[in-house]
Amino acid sequence: MLKSRARRLRYAAACLAIASFFAGQAAFADTTISDLLPDDLETTLSGSFLAAMNAAKNRDLDAATVFFEEALSRDPKNPFLLDRTFTLLIASGNVEQSFPVAERLVQVTDASRMAQIALGIQALKAKKYQDSAESLNKGDRNELSSITSSLLAAWAAQGSGETDAALKIIDTTQGPPWFDVFKRFNTALILDVAGRQDEALAAIQAAYKADPTAMRVVEAYARMMARAGKTTEAREALDKFAKSGVALPIIKALSDEIAAGKKPAPMVANVADGGGEVLYGIGSALSTQKGGDEAGLVYLRLALYLDPKSDIARMALAEVLQGMQDYDRSSKAFDKVSKTSPLRRTADMQIAFNYDAMGKRPDAIRQLKKLAQADPKDPEALTSLGTLYRGDKHYLDAADYYTKAISVIEPGDPRDWLLYYYRGIAYQLANEWPKAEADLRKSLELSPNQPQVMNYLGYSWIDQGINIDEGTDLIKKAVELKPDDGYIVDSLGWAYYKTDRYPEAVAQLERAVSLLPDDPTINDHLGDAYWKAGRQLEATFQWAHARDLNPEKPEDKARILAKLAKGLDKVEESRVASATGNTVTDATTADAAKPMPKTLTIEAGDSLWKIAVEHYGDGDFYTRLIEANRTKLANPNRIFPGLVIELPAADGEK
Repeated sequence: MLKSRARRLRYAAACLAIASFFAGQAAFADTTISDLLPDDLETTLSGSFLAAMNAAKNRDLDAATVFFEEALSRDPKNPFLLDRTFTLLIASGNVEQSFPVAERLVQVTDASRMAQIALGIQALKAKKYQDSAESLNKGDRNELSSITSSLLAAWAAQGSGETDAALKIIDTTQGPPWFDVFKRFNTALILDVAGRQDEALAAIQAAYKADPTAMRVVEAYARMMARAGKTTEAREALDKFAKSGVALPIIKALSDEIAAGKKPAPMVANVADGGGEVLYGIGSALSTQKGGDEAGLVYLRLALYLDPKSDIARMALAEVLQGMQDYDRSSKAFDKVSKTSPLRRTADMQIAFNYDAMGKRPDAIRQLKKLAQADPKDPEALTSLGTLYRGDKHYLDAADYYTKAISVIEPGDPRDWLLYYYRGIAYQLANEWPKAEADLRKSLELSPNQPQVMNYLGYSWIDQGINIDEGTDLIKKAVELKPDDGYIVDSLGWAYYKTDRYPEAVAQLERAVSLLPDDPTINDHLGDAYWKAGRQLEATFQWAHARDLNPEKPEDKARILAKLAKGLDKVEESRVASATGNTVTDATTADAAKPMPKTLTIEAGDSLWKIAVEHYGDGDFYTRLIEANRTKLANPNRIFPGLVIELPAADGEK
């Protein structure tokens, strides 16, 4: 009994380790459980379940699917296992494989709303419209599933040639306030497919009047108006949307098409495309909600199942995967966007960003340079190149690319202030302060109420001991605009500190720490302010906390250790003595000379392999990194920006 239990526990632990190991890997849709396990381990229900749950928690869709399928094989009528297997099959892109599981699921429970919807979608694609309607009308419902089922059922009715019945289904469906526009939008599309153009035009005009900011409504409105000969109204709607500051290639391409005298195609050509539009609209909205990425994936996968040509749904899918840090699968989705689509350039840009997130910055730069050469007048690729070079600390190269971007933007472009801000940062980091100051001032001239720019310029002045009053006023205004930004509040506190206004500094820095409790620099600042305010015990506690948060720069940690050992006054005396040429050992230097563990703060795009190559010259050293950080790395393939890891000594290094 004990032996059997121990074996089960050993298996479960192995599954957990395997699931962690595979988290973040590209894709192994054809992988089976036997491919993942050592030969001497038996499969059990509990082990597969634990491994599946762990893989799902780590957002490893493929591993989770494999382990849930294995668990399901041992308990084939378990509703929970059926539901999770069904859902993950769709989310991982195996839509066809999900349908047999959905059929099994609806046989054991009436509660699976999504399984009934999926079966209805399968029938809709097969043009079995009556079967589709029957599936869509079954199952327990909540508000979301009711809206989804009803709109898809309306399209099924249209497929059966029952346009009036379809319109009645939509009209009688209830939903939240936003649903009213969505109802009118789908009503217009159904009428358009049915050939009832005058009614379709009236419906889309009502939808546009209700919400002229919804991109798909604007696009459908412009297409229908242009096809009805109302090209002026169509172009006015597109121009108004473009001037809102949202730069969308689809809108520009449609505007150019209408301006050239061409008659645009309908947004939706048939019933399947209409169903896909329903699923895209809901899925893209779901994916932006906290915790909605899996539901968004399911809807978007089903949208593409109905309408494989939908590049906008494919872009949304790729963006969800990108947000889940599944960069490889995201890039593959972006790469499936049609080569002739207005969205193709955006997709290629996102592939470059994925390269960078995966630690492949040279590939990202190569991709962006290729895009910049293909369209030298597009500022996006140039700006992105500047940002990547800035991240690599090639500040003057970064400034050059920002300069190129500035040279090609239109006068009054809403992004102009941002480019001057970015270039100002690059110049400041390159120690070219006059140029940096000019750019930061220009940025504020173009857009006076940008708190980040106010904060950066104001803090830079105060840090250099110049324009103290003007800098403090700028930061005060920034705090008024963004009172909950801990970094800006910290800047105000530090401005007060630098001008010997210690009680005010303490008040602001305490608030900054409450907003960003895990930031070592802000905690260190508060410790200094406490000390100057005569609260030495609290200062010591705050410095100790800052030390434990592992500051990124070794010199910052050394200074904190010196303050803990000697107090702020002694540290400042040592620095002054050093600055005036006296032969007094700087406390910071003395403490820095003491051996202490080397640490590294993870940045976006880092991987253990990349860190091993950069710091040890050998990618295989990543296993030593794992060993040295076992308590911190629950999953070596899921490191995240901000995580602080220890760098063990290389062989022969003390």
